[in-house]
Amino acid sequence: MTQNLTLKQKWDNLFFGWKTVFAGAIIACWGYGSWYYGMGALFGPLIAEFGWTRTQLSLAFSMRSIEGGLEGPFGGMLIDKYGERKITILSTIIACIGLIAVLFVKTIWQFVIVWGLIVSLGFNLGLYDTVNSAVAKWFVKDRSRAIGIVTIGGGLGAPIIVPVMTWIILNYSWRHALMFVVVSTALIAIPLAWFFMKDKPPEAYGMLPDGVKLELDENGETKSNLDFGYDFTPQEALKTRSFWMILIAFMLNGGTLAMITMHQIVFHTELGIDAMAAAGILGLMATISLGGRVLTATLGGKFTERQYLMLGYTMRTIGLMIFIYARTIPTIMAFAVIYGIGYGITIPAQTSLRADYFGRKAYATITGYTTFFTAITNVVYPTFAAWIYDTTGSYIQAFWIVTALQAFAILFMYLGKKPEPPVSLIAAPTGV
Repeated sequence: MTQNLTLKQKWDNLFFGWKTVFAGAIIACWGYGSWYYGMGALFGPLIAEFGWTRTQLSLAFSMRSIEGGLEGPFGGMLIDKYGERKITILSTIIACIGLIAVLFVKTIWQFVIVWGLIVSLGFNLGLYDTVNSAVAKWFVKDRSRAIGIVTIGGGLGAPIIVPVMTWIILNYSWRHALMFVVVSTALIAIPLAWFFMKDKPPEAYGMLPDGVKLELDENGETKSNLDFGYDFTPQEALKTRSFWMILIAFMLNGGTLAMITMHQIVFHTELGIDAMAAAGILGLMATISLGGRVLTATLGGKFTERQYLMLGYTMRTIGLMIFIYARTIPTIMAFAVIYGIGYGITIPAQTSLRADYFGRKAYATITGYTTFFTAITNVVYPTFAAWIYDTTGSYIQAFWIVTALQAFAILFMYLGKKPEPPVSLIAAPTGV
């Protein structure tokens, strides 16, 4: 009893931002596990039932990125205006309604509209954008660590949710699997958002980022000035060279994961690997990515986000090269390890880098701008791979082209150095 009381007291006294982190990690786990990674489990059953081509279904699934890109700037502004908690709850409801509607689709165009617009709106906005925005606004010094923990939760989605969805599909149907997602998402995301997310930064509630305590002198004034960095406006961010360099890097890198999650299971099953084992490979890759996320969360600010990203992009490039010709379990494992760790490093680093480069105030809006452009490769890469397969009967040519584009992301991230505040805001030296 004493131990339980002690734990409760620790939780009650914990900086609210860390409560948001833990809640966000669980929300991310369900969101990524069911909607993002879970597509691989749905791919085969949908083709078998409806007779759609891989190109058609890949394009339909890729609508999540088109929707995310179109919604990004506007969604970001809504988050900055109305707050993360409100938008998370509303978006979760939209996502669940959309998933229920998927149960009744009959044609590919119905699926495109329901999955690509309604479901994707809910998951993109409420179970991704809002969580990252909330954490980015409540932390500065510990931002890398906090976002790293959230992405660890997201990475657990694949090994936890995908095998469950696959088991339900094999033993019942893909419709039963979707109902599992609907019920579990609603029961988890809505209460966590209500109790452990806020609609404004910590300053609005009498707190400071990272749980910093103000020290007052005898006159009641702060002993030192607190500098949480300059907050760029969206317009100022767009005028920097850094924004466009990192944007290109994000674009070149982003679509590779979409391609892998969409085509990996069918690619490996056609090599003779059991369906559950193929789903396990995807889960293994995401599980191993936890190593990269833990690395970011543990080391935190010891290295810059840019350094993390260059390392992560390099590992993802090497991993893709192994993936292309992996035909044995050991080589497939090598792919899962190298690509997984690289993927794990890049996810929290990209999120943290945007806040570090451009500040907290307009974080969601600026993120929305990057989402608008990075949606391009999230659609093009998996759809291009499907088209090449439908045309040639092999994924190999598409995989090599995408691997080369992933390699170029390293160069653009190298060029994307942290921007300086606008010249007009840098105080001129005072003279006598």
